[in-house]
Amino acid sequence: MDKQDIFINNLEFINDSNLPKHVKKTALDIAHCRTNAMSGHLYQCPNKHFSVFIRNSCNNRFCPKCQYRNKALWNVATKNLILNTHHFHLVFKLPAFCYPFITSFYKDFVNLLFDASKKTIYKILNLSFNKDVLPGFIMVLHTHGKLNQFHPHIHVLITDGGFDKVNHNWVLSQNNLFDFFQFNSIYQIILKKELLSFFKKHSSLGPSFLDSINSNYKSFAFSSEKVSNPYSIIDYFTKSIKGIYLNQQHFDCDDDIVYIHTGKNSTSLSQKNFIKRFLLHILPVGVKTIRYFGLYSSKAKNSLAIAKTLFPDVDSLSQDNLAHPENFDHDFDFLPYKFCPFSRKQMILIEKTLPFDAPFFVLQTFGNEPPNLELFYSMAA
Repeated sequence: MDKQDIFINNLEFINDSNLPKHVKKTALDIAHCRTNAMSGHLYQCPNKHFSVFIRNSCNNRFCPKCQYRNKALWNVATKNLILNTHHFHLVFKLPAFCYPFITSFYKDFVNLLFDASKKTIYKILNLSFNKDVLPGFIMVLHTHGKLNQFHPHIHVLITDGGFDKVNHNWVLSQNNLFDFFQFNSIYQIILKKELLSFFKKHSSLGPSFLDSINSNYKSFAFSSEKVSNPYSIIDYFTKSIKGIYLNQQHFDCDDDIVYIHTGKNSTSLSQKNFIKRFLLHILPVGVKTIRYFGLYSSKAKNSLAIAKTLFPDVDSLSQDNLAHPENFDHDFDFLPYKFCPFSRKQMILIEKTLPFDAPFFVLQTFGNEPPNLELFYSMAA
């Protein structure tokens, strides 16, 4: 049983729930993805060697099945984007007292966390470099802990140093840049200011929320480490974007209980509680979970191209796609059946079907046992 089976088994629970519209749509999309509940397309080799009928993907950005290839594409594009040099890996956390209120103001809290983190970084950069030095950094939102519990925080990969736009050379940062003991207080102050501003707009949060801002803002919220291999951090980011954090090997499931195992940590949940926990990570429409700044923004491609000449290439990286990874924030379907396994010619779309309907051509040609995608894969191999 995989994650989709859990959603299929609980369709009645999902339909009867009082979930926000975009969350319920995601749950139903995951359950219906590539099943008979979706429309279908029949493709055929132009020489009629082979035909294959495929149900559509849901293309929801939180669907594990749809986003598998998008993860891989983003990973390659991002590794091709960044410089082969030392980076810092930063983590910015949101205080736990905010968690009970986040789902009511999800988009606001996500933007608040991004804004506070970004302002902290720019404050540190202004203290470390002159205005003509351009570092690059990528910010990635994670909303989960190791067992898929709710734990929103932001990871940042930022260059150790920056590109001097005037002299076209690389300027290293000071050794103590991003030292926790030096800069955690900056984030605490900025985060408190952002939370107070948020409270003024939403006083319905109550006096206890205000008390928590004033009393708990000094809690640990910022950490950093210097890494010589930024590509390993990209791999870590990739596990937790465009879909769900949990891979199939992370959990087992019987008729009612889901068992989650990650490293030495484990927990068990009913299928309904697993779905509830899963759906906590479904962000509102239009919220970007990956953002690019400085040298790594799409606007700085010319400066980045010059900066890359200052660092050696990594021979092991794929050069299949050199597009900016920001382009892969948009969902799209992947067609694994583009070419006939026999003639190698491009397959042609010859029929579309509605949900739960079989294509007339397939029934007429193959009867009750039409070829499926598994057969296509075995023949293509």
